[in-house]
Amino acid sequence: MSEEQPGVEPESSEELESVRREVEGLHKRMEEIRAATEVEVLKNWQSPWKGADTVKAKVDARLASNQEFRTIMTRARTAEATVARLSPPADSAPDTSPTGHPAIGR
Repeated sequence: MSEEQPGVEPESSEELESVRREVEGLHKRMEEIRAATEVEVLKNWQSPWKGADTVKAKVDARLASNQEFRTIMTRARTAEATVARLSPPADSAPDTSPTGHPAIGR
């Protein structure tokens, strides 16, 4: 007496693909904002102490106060949680070690 409906699985699959596309779009927009912020930081920053780590820290600080970036990040996290909820669980790899411990290797 299963209460599954035959049409539920394709809708979930279509919804899953839709959410995955949304996540990809959100990540793309976040990278565009990050790149534009990095260009702005490099253009305006005249310090001789400009290294990759300090530039990344400065960009991250600017992005933390960027309302559009924060909104997109929140939407992306929500969408990623939805993808995780809709995705079937991945089968874990079976343990090939007969002793149960990979360090022994027998």
